[in-house]
Amino acid sequence: MRHHRLGVSICAVTALALLAGCGGSASSDSDGPKTITFAASMLGEPTRGPQLTALLEKFNASQDDYVIKPVSIPFASFGTTIFTQLGQGKGPDVIAFDQMNIYEAADAKLIRPLDDVVKGIDLTAASESLVMDDHQWGVPLDVSNYALIYNPDLVKKPPTTFEEFKQVAREQTVAGRFGFAFRTTQAEEAGVWYDLSNFVYGAGGAWSDDAGNPTINSPQTVAGVKAFADVYQAGVIPKGSTAADYRRMFASGKVAMMIDNGGIPTVLRGTNPDIPIAAAPAPFPTQSIGQVMAAIGINANTRNAEAAEAFVRWFLGKEAQTTVQGFLGGSLVATGVERTTEELTKSPFVKVFDAQSDHARSFIPTGLEVETPRIRSAVVQAVLNALQSGGDLQQALDGAQDKAKQIAGE
Repeated sequence: MRHHRLGVSICAVTALALLAGCGGSASSDSDGPKTITFAASMLGEPTRGPQLTALLEKFNASQDDYVIKPVSIPFASFGTTIFTQLGQGKGPDVIAFDQMNIYEAADAKLIRPLDDVVKGIDLTAASESLVMDDHQWGVPLDVSNYALIYNPDLVKKPPTTFEEFKQVAREQTVAGRFGFAFRTTQAEEAGVWYDLSNFVYGAGGAWSDDAGNPTINSPQTVAGVKAFADVYQAGVIPKGSTAADYRRMFASGKVAMMIDNGGIPTVLRGTNPDIPIAAAPAPFPTQSIGQVMAAIGINANTRNAEAAEAFVRWFLGKEAQTTVQGFLGGSLVATGVERTTEELTKSPFVKVFDAQSDHARSFIPTGLEVETPRIRSAVVQAVLNALQSGGDLQQALDGAQDKAKQIAGE
């Protein structure tokens, strides 16, 4: 991983984030168990949050030396709040980062290497992406592959080609219902990047080559963006809706299909336990599809490294990993845990998400891990501006390519 200054990423924060709780690492008590804190946006979710909290309580009950307490920070402000705290030498002891953010944290040495913690533990291939400069900086909390999620009561047969997909989306778009949904606003930049990337990957494109050179205006990448634009312009999506909006719409039968990650069916069932859910591979020209990860790291400022490391090692144990995979839905954990019969019976669609692992790829361009946030912003802004103004997509991507090359060369 190349090293760059992270001053903009860490310091360019809003006043609200600066005022957010910036309490330091939990202190040690020589007369009792050492107390540490664990922050994850998942803790605030209505379905998975309570189950993750229960897992922390299980760790507390498993031994007498340490106590871990949950810290819930909303997803929208999680990265900004955490980097503000870390930049001040404070913050939670154990943090579940968005994958993109953990690269920034590692590059700035705001987290501790986990080499000794993971020694002897058989991690999955997804964990290899968290090895930078020959150190393991994090381990997955969850790894989620993307696939086509659809309502089988509405879509009797999932589309297998892009043309079939567009036809089904048009047929399912009727009064009060949309055939498909994805994010379309700069306010949801990260989500637009995920959605756009799936179309790009499915067309055989990529945001960079293996050497870390931007490929934003390559023919395959442009083809993927144009496919995204086709759907945007087809009148089959609720333009301007947030992911939370259209996922609620899916849960109430008002969206027929969406391409989303394996953790989302659990969210949908939390909204409506009776919603019919099925999954299929995304109907793109290639099998390539996106993969998103939340990764656990340890604060470099922690005053209780021993306790934090003990928790992470416990978390990677078979019992904890089995428990976590059980409540994640279609997501996977850091170690190779087999699905239980109960899981497969309750949610047969998880097999579809699991099957994408062989051709799933990160939303982070190879060799541009630290630079990704700025490159993402340039690409998303260029594409959305072109879509909303009727501008030329090739020109928009040419401009984004120039910006990305400048960012990569800094």
